[in-house]
Amino acid sequence: MAKTFSKIEINTIKTIAKNVAPYAAKKERVENQIKEVEEKVAEQIRKRVAEKIEKLEAEKKSYQDIIDSMNDTVKKITDGYTTEDLVSRVVEHTGKMDEKTGKEILQTRYVLKYPETVVPPVEGEGQAAQEGEGDSQEGVGDAAPAEEAAPEAEQPAGEETQNDADPFAQENGWQ
Repeated sequence: MAKTFSKIEINTIKTIAKNVAPYAAKKERVENQIKEVEEKVAEQIRKRVAEKIEKLEAEKKSYQDIIDSMNDTVKKITDGYTTEDLVSRVVEHTGKMDEKTGKEILQTRYVLKYPETVVPPVEGEGQAAQEGEGDSQEGVGDAAPAEEAAPEAEQPAGEETQNDADPFAQENGWQ
């Protein structure tokens, strides 16, 4: 069913369309300006974001280079594992408050993820520990601590041994 308009209705519609036309053109022009501004802003944002991402990537790479250089020793000791693979950072709430800042005091500990994986050789195991089966962990922790396994001979007072000269030698197992 098609609607039929009278001559008066048609003239009214045409007159209104004639009056609306300039506003419709202005509206279209403003819409185009909005679109242009949005595109310019989007391009500027893309450039800024790309620059920011580039700076952050460079900073991340510099931190990774530092981490890698520090982890080289750990990798040599552990056949390729890093501290990130072996150690977890644990932050514990102490329940105490800092009097100056009013913030809670937190305690940070670094805990081995796999304590049985990395065990320093115990003095007294000698060549057997060094010539072992590699990854095998049999017998680890069964030996007595260094102090109990090999007691040192008593030294007369006044005589200095190599371990006395270096206070960290015995603690670290250095001779």
